[in-house]
Amino acid sequence: MSRPFPSFTPRSPQLVLSAVNQSANRFSAGQTPLSPTPPGDPLPWTAITVHISEIALKGRNRRKFLEALQRNLVSALNLRASAVRPRYERIDILPPSPAQVPALLQSAARVFGVASVSPSLLLPAELEALQKAAIEFYRSHAQQGASFAVRVQRSDKRFPLTSQELERRIGGAVKAQCAAPVNLEHPEVLIRFRIYADTAALEGPPLRGPGGLPVGTSSRVLVLLSGGIDSPVAAWLIMRRGCRVDFLHFHNLADASELRSSKLPHLVQTVTGPQGVRTRIFAIPYEVFQFMLLQHPVPPDLELILFRRFMARVAGHFARENGYAVLVTGDNLAQVASQTSENLLAFDDAAPVPVWRPLLAFNKEEIIDLAQKIETYDLSIQPYKDCCSIVARHPAVRPPLERIREAEQRLPLAESVARALEKIYRIDIGTRRLPHTDS
Repeated sequence: MSRPFPSFTPRSPQLVLSAVNQSANRFSAGQTPLSPTPPGDPLPWTAITVHISEIALKGRNRRKFLEALQRNLVSALNLRASAVRPRYERIDILPPSPAQVPALLQSAARVFGVASVSPSLLLPAELEALQKAAIEFYRSHAQQGASFAVRVQRSDKRFPLTSQELERRIGGAVKAQCAAPVNLEHPEVLIRFRIYADTAALEGPPLRGPGGLPVGTSSRVLVLLSGGIDSPVAAWLIMRRGCRVDFLHFHNLADASELRSSKLPHLVQTVTGPQGVRTRIFAIPYEVFQFMLLQHPVPPDLELILFRRFMARVAGHFARENGYAVLVTGDNLAQVASQTSENLLAFDDAAPVPVWRPLLAFNKEEIIDLAQKIETYDLSIQPYKDCCSIVARHPAVRPPLERIREAEQRLPLAESVARALEKIYRIDIGTRRLPHTDS
């Protein structure tokens, strides 16, 4: 089965911490893990380096995207603003203590806009300092006689030595001082440096981030949330393109406040929480549509299609009146009868704002795979009575749009849409913690 986004390969926290502990910080004889750094350790990680990819392509707008990423990292990691420092090609995070590096690494690696993160030791951009750090790293990291290699990347090409020259000189110092064999193809110990205009860094093993753009750099969108597998994944994907999201949900509960103890707030928090942003769920009762149909019956095979068009009208009006650019759904082409191309077009026909479908061409297995990666799957499959499941179970597959519109003519749609909007119930999810400020 193909992966929908091979560049995003998140790992469980246990694997991430294991990789950092085992590969990056065996500084003491007992291979003490990264958290906490042992007293007297010659090379504690003093920073976390956040690398960017797509943001680097933004030209004169790069600063705006970097500042947005900085704000989201400050909030997601709950750090002082002064501890998250944007540079031209990266962001440096300065943890309050080395003991916090593992947890901060894992959190930063989930923030949109991050290509990768690495624990790092900031150094003067001087050959002698790099050689000394490499020697100390090898001595505290490698077993006797372990092979090694040095890799250097220069963001600052004004440095007087090339990357290859630096690798030879740093590697020569390690070989001379530690009697260590060089193995450029399959080293047991890899020593990585980056050279910047303002500093140099010895970096530990990188954790790959989700990439994309920081939340808040694109449109505000309204996600139709069902409580199933697909819509949370659609929300995650659209957030990865920088969109700020809120959610609209149609419920079948006697009291909307019961939603607070349902799985929905946990599901939304799982999607949005890692970005350090607030979001809201707007809940609308299904009973408004149900009451309308009791008074004005329609052909049973059109009930679900008409309900979806009712949702499109209600959500679209709410979106237009509250500054949301588009609606986002978890629809997937031909996955179920209500998602044939004809029925999707019928939904769009009723929506007063554009509709985006991030999952349109996904296989169901791909959606499930991504739901498991972003940790929404287990919540999504918990029992929950979705409104669509209580409407007619055998909808028309390819009904002519004219037939749908004709059936709607007998319905008091404008009045029912207004009544539904009057019954909205709001749930706030997460609280954006104010960034710490220096006193």
